[in-house]
Amino acid sequence: MKLAEALRERKQLQIKMGTLRQKLIDNAIYQEGSKPVEDPAELIKALEATRGELAALIKRINATNASVKVGDFLLGELVVDRDTRILEVASLNKLISQVSNRYSRSEILILPSIDVKETQKKVDKLAKDIRELDNLIQATNWNTELL
Repeated sequence: MKLAEALRERKQLQIKMGTLRQKLIDNAIYQEGSKPVEDPAELIKALEATRGELAALIKRINATNASVKVGDFLLGELVVDRDTRILEVASLNKLISQVSNRYSRSEILILPSIDVKETQKKVDKLAKDIRELDNLIQATNWNTELL
């Protein structure tokens, strides 16, 4: 199985865990004289089995990411770099959005404490880096066998 396929399967298992959690909540209580639509004991068994399957898959994905070299870096390092850049871009975009509104309700001019133009340039550079990193990661995922 390719790493990319394992990542897709991980996402499906995470969705299944969420669905089972909601079913458990929905069937946790019932009106006297009726029965739950689904047996909570069976749902718990399914949840435990899915958790085990997900845990095993994540361990294999992590082991693969920790062993595959992409240039001078491990694949896992590239993933962390991409994901933290995404967080940084989101924070800077929020900052730019906050300082772009220059007027208050009382028509008092509010000035930004940052250079919006320079911050936007930084965001654009980070976004480009993220796209390049993501392309490299995706290509590697489709060319790497899962451990």
